[in-house]
Amino acid sequence: MHPTLSPGERVLFDRLAYQAGAPRRGDIVLAVHPARPGVRMIKRVAGTPDDIVVGPDGTLVLGEDEYWLVGDADDVSTDSRQLGPFWRRDILARAWLVYWPPGSLRRP
Repeated sequence: MHPTLSPGERVLFDRLAYQAGAPRRGDIVLAVHPARPGVRMIKRVAGTPDDIVVGPDGTLVLGEDEYWLVGDADDVSTDSRQLGPFWRRDILARAWLVYWPPGSLRRP
């Protein structure tokens, strides 16, 4: 997620953020890798339900519970551009606070 997050930074995630509402475009989220369930990914929400996106198989309209997640480093990120849409249930939490290293306290 560089430049938004740098290697070695630590982030607190809010697991309750989406209890009352859905993820929004621009949110940085913690998600389950769709092909490797034990792997967690930090990505940015770039598409929400009913959005039109360009995917690995061409243009598609996101379904009711589908989200398009991308990394900030386009050239090296594994994200929806390779994996396709993520289901809402795969989005675990929203990034809330960068707390490490000392002196880097901020909202991502």
